[in-house]
Amino acid sequence: MKKSKNRSLLFLLVFLIMIFIAFSTISVEARKNHRMKSRSPKNQKQRRRSDNSGNAPGPAPAPAPYYGSYPSHSTIFDILSFGAKGDGISDDSKAFQAAWKAACRVPSATVEIPSEFRFLIRPITLQGPCMPHLVLQIDGTLLAPPQISAWSKSSLFQWINFKWVHNFTIQGTGTVDGQGSAWWSLSQVNYIQKRSKYIPDIKPTALRFYASYDVTVRDITIVNSPQCHLKFDSSGRVKINNITISSPETSPNTDGIHLQNTRDVEIQHSNIGCGDDCVSIQTGCSNIHIHHSNCGPGHGISVGGLGKDRSVACVSSIVVENINIQNTLYGVRIKTWQVENSQSYLKLALLLI
Repeated sequence: MKKSKNRSLLFLLVFLIMIFIAFSTISVEARKNHRMKSRSPKNQKQRRRSDNSGNAPGPAPAPAPYYGSYPSHSTIFDILSFGAKGDGISDDSKAFQAAWKAACRVPSATVEIPSEFRFLIRPITLQGPCMPHLVLQIDGTLLAPPQISAWSKSSLFQWINFKWVHNFTIQGTGTVDGQGSAWWSLSQVNYIQKRSKYIPDIKPTALRFYASYDVTVRDITIVNSPQCHLKFDSSGRVKINNITISSPETSPNTDGIHLQNTRDVEIQHSNIGCGDDCVSIQTGCSNIHIHHSNCGPGHGISVGGLGKDRSVACVSSIVVENINIQNTLYGVRIKTWQVENSQSYLKLALLLI
């Protein structure tokens, strides 16, 4: 009787344990389902944000410098895309400089001066070395400051200075206008001398190249420079083709092309008329070939003056041929400084045809 009672109690205990286990399993599964339903996409996003808040990234890096609207793989750099106005009044120098710096980094790039716009540019240096085959495409007009007072004392040597450029071309149908008439008037210069308390005995050259090689200048027009229109100094392997240089025959010291310490130059199919030498060849020049061009008005084509202050002047291999010289003060000449005691400081090898 006792055993039968014990078995009944044991059976009842086992049965209650089984019911408890079953109930616990159902409760756990119900809670899991409730949690899954309550996790909407919105709640998940919010949770992700809160989970990542401890590892939030720092501020975004600064953007790359702005060089215009062109993508990095573009090879055309229009000055208008760098903030230039092109109205002939606003100062577009910074835009020009920015376009140059951006193009300088890209092989076979072109800095574009678009047609039908006039860009006022203050004295500026466009410096290399740049990637090869850089082109300055001038189809519009570049204007120098017209008033002498706008030029600082340090900028009197040149207006647009190209320094250390190699494999470089200037081309186009546009105009480089030096607006130099104020510099030609003695009364204007005297007025500025009194007002600014310094004497601008040096007048700017419109375009100057310094220590530059494999340079081509073609098709453009350069007018009304305060002094020389186009100058090459300590440069080499220069080609000038089909350009026009023009200023009044009364404009003083406005040489067309001035060469100094420069070798291997070809000037062809060009029209040069100015108030001084159409082409001036100074000491240190050799292998200069000038042909099939027009000179006049002006002072003709000159070598020198050479030997100033008893200096040694070496000029060699100058060929001038098929040149039409009209309305000039001279034809082709060699200018030397008088040397005491008849000592020669010149070495010339010229062929004039």
